[in-house]
Amino acid sequence: MEIIKKNYKYLLLFIFFISVLIFFGFNNMDNIWNYGFSHAIRIGEVPYKDFNIISTPLFSFIMSLGLFIYDSYIVFVLEQALLCTLLFCFLEKMFSKNSTLVLAFFSFPIFYSLFPNYNFLVLLLMTILLFLENNNKESEYLIGFVLGLLILSKHTIGIMILICSLISCFDKKKIIKRICSSFIPILFFVIYLFLTNSMNSFINLSILGLFDFNKNNFSISFIYIIILLAIGIHLLVMFKKDINNRNNYYLLSSFAFVIPICDSFHLCYLIIIYVMVILLNYNIKPSNTIMYVSVLIVFLTIILNIIVNYKVYKRIDLCKLNHFEGFIIVKDNRDFLDDINRQYRSGNNNFMFSFSNMFFDIASDHKITYYDVPLNGNYGYKGMDMMKTKIDSLHNIYFYIEDNKNVQYARKIYKYIKEKGDKKATIYNYEVYYIK
Repeated sequence: MEIIKKNYKYLLLFIFFISVLIFFGFNNMDNIWNYGFSHAIRIGEVPYKDFNIISTPLFSFIMSLGLFIYDSYIVFVLEQALLCTLLFCFLEKMFSKNSTLVLAFFSFPIFYSLFPNYNFLVLLLMTILLFLENNNKESEYLIGFVLGLLILSKHTIGIMILICSLISCFDKKKIIKRICSSFIPILFFVIYLFLTNSMNSFINLSILGLFDFNKNNFSISFIYIIILLAIGIHLLVMFKKDINNRNNYYLLSSFAFVIPICDSFHLCYLIIIYVMVILLNYNIKPSNTIMYVSVLIVFLTIILNIIVNYKVYKRIDLCKLNHFEGFIIVKDNRDFLDDINRQYRSGNNNFMFSFSNMFFDIASDHKITYYDVPLNGNYGYKGMDMMKTKIDSLHNIYFYIEDNKNVQYARKIYKYIKEKGDKKATIYNYEVYYIK
């Protein structure tokens, strides 16, 4: 009871984060995909070799731990809520009452930056780095280890953070300490890749495949360019004021969040790091006013989202499909989900190609495959040719396919399945094709 009394606010925060993740994240397919990666690891599948994940897999491995106890989406949400609470603990240690200001920025747009994905883990580890840099001057080995974990969380951003961290040291001994300790987690990962015979697949998907991914997914809008320029100009001012300030180097590396995709989802991570660096650099004192206004902003954001999406929330229901007990769905979709799931899971020779792949494969206890994340640039170097070869090797199977106008959808593969197979049925918005 004493422990609860002392830490009741963290318990309340944990409950708050669970509520946010459940009620604002149920319509987000990225959450399903990330749960699917962890689920795949839990059932013994190997990243890169068995399914197409393009980033380094630390987040998926961490989140798979709870699934060994009970493999359910709700457990996945509980784990993410724990990580959110841990993040807030570090924010509070750094900023005290002003930590609520950072939380206020987390609420835009619709709490995307709290959703379970590798970008969130990068944000958590960067927060830990900022804490270590500003509160523990003799922690070079620990900082290096965290830098290694960042590379295993999302290698493209992690490498940028490592480079900027090393540049900020201005001390050869510190640089050597950080490099040496960063190699510890990386070495374990390399050994894992060799033991699972997945090194070639990792290189193809996560290194060579970056060329295809960047070519197929680059996007930015004018308003985001203005925001990036504003942050960039302010960063130059802070560099001019103090070239040795390490916080500025971490902010600089955070621009990697928006490469190659600069949308509201990716931009919010950069903005959160920017807010943290401002609080640190300008030594803004904790204030009740900031705390109250920030909490008000969070709750107004929640209320506004509920009002805007009232018609959707009025029709929500709980899913009863395998592994998704407690997952929120729209009532109108219940019959659709039940019917598709019943027919799809009826045979082991059924495959699916749509944005909903992962959901139905998990619910049907099918293995997670290269068909589960049908996005352009997610198949490695010349990935479309590789996928066509995979389809050519299949015989006596049924493909449940769904068209999608999303620019990221791999429509070339969708069209190839249609050309290769014979249409047998139409079930809701799915077409069923048979490949001999």
